[in-house]
Amino acid sequence: MGAWKNTTGDPPTRGVVGRPSASSAYDLQRWAPSDETGQFVEHFWFVSWDLRGQQPFDSAVITFPSMHITHEWGEDGARHGFPLPNTLVHGVVEQVFRTTISERGSVVGARFRPGGFTARFGGDASTMTGRVRPVSDELFGAPVDLDDAVDGAAAQMDRLIAHVGGPDPTYEALTSLVDRMRDDSRLHRVEQVMAHSPWSLRTTQRVFRRYVGVPVKWVLCRYRLQNAALEIETRPEVDFAELAVRLGWYDQAHFINDFLSMLGTTPVEYAAAYSEVSR
Repeated sequence: MGAWKNTTGDPPTRGVVGRPSASSAYDLQRWAPSDETGQFVEHFWFVSWDLRGQQPFDSAVITFPSMHITHEWGEDGARHGFPLPNTLVHGVVEQVFRTTISERGSVVGARFRPGGFTARFGGDASTMTGRVRPVSDELFGAPVDLDDAVDGAAAQMDRLIAHVGGPDPTYEALTSLVDRMRDDSRLHRVEQVMAHSPWSLRTTQRVFRRYVGVPVKWVLCRYRLQNAALEIETRPEVDFAELAVRLGWYDQAHFINDFLSMLGTTPVEYAAAYSEVSR
């Protein structure tokens, strides 16, 4: 499998908080899914660590509007309140995903495209937002028993998620809209997004709630905040007022309020903890 590893020499990546310190605590790899799975899954990922004899490490990720399925094992006993080994479904995390890793452990995960989990398995993604649950036997139509090894678990997960069937036109339209929200830096407000939506505002909000698990405004704001956090990490001299206006906030005060409410810290505190100058 082709993989990307988060060494400190790699280009900065949106979403990973404190990249240099994180890369010294764990290894992260990513690779593409099969074609049948790729319509729902953006990529597979694998994290492993060996902190035996060391202090636990607090990991933080500014999450994307994506659900995950993970298979987790290790010597730390339990994660997210569930014993190991375990296969878990993670809903969209509305603030920052935080977890403490210790001892020796591993995780193989599938990061679904926004809306991809619902398109593949049905249901309502909003019922899982902010939650982690063990995978039920009903999800795949049979009991799930994945290998406690990266290659085996990843291959099994890919086969279980793969689906050959008719397209979901709602999901296809949603994917196009979310991709534009991610890539078009000119989109700052919901009404701008609606100019590209094939649905009414009410239907658009309903589709986002059911498929993605969060409202349109949350998705739009999260992509902007990821860009802001990455600039703060990599440009220590960044001017917060200029950054706020350039990324579409009305003023610096609104930027600070959104940053604090979604990430749990102010831009100044974030810069002090994670910018290149602070290292």
